[in-house]
Amino acid sequence: MDCDALRDDQWERIKGFVPGGTKGKRGPRTDNRKFLDALLWMARSGGRWRDLPERLGDYRSVKRRYYRWIEMGVLDAMLLVLAREADLEWLMIDSTIVRAHQHAAGARKEKGGRMPKAWVGLAVD
Repeated sequence: MDCDALRDDQWERIKGFVPGGTKGKRGPRTDNRKFLDALLWMARSGGRWRDLPERLGDYRSVKRRYYRWIEMGVLDAMLLVLAREADLEWLMIDSTIVRAHQHAAGARKEKGGRMPKAWVGLAVD
């Protein structure tokens, strides 16, 4: 299974939001699923448009359609609906991934700087 591709259940959930018809004179006009797979690849890899694999289409066409969809607000509408229906079953935040800055724990802000007030009395003793 390709990790960059949408699963069938994911595609069924969002295919109603994509613009364009399903049939042209000579068959489907565009492959919206392949286009969304290309966007997922771009988001996951952080690559440039030119690095897009050929199996996902010509990078110039994908880039042009991406900017058209941004202008039309298609992606914003899709993300709003999907955010309302978010599946948060597997969401978890624990202290192993939340880091505090060293100064939040009472460390000195400058080397040789003042000590926190609670420690001043201890240092005098």
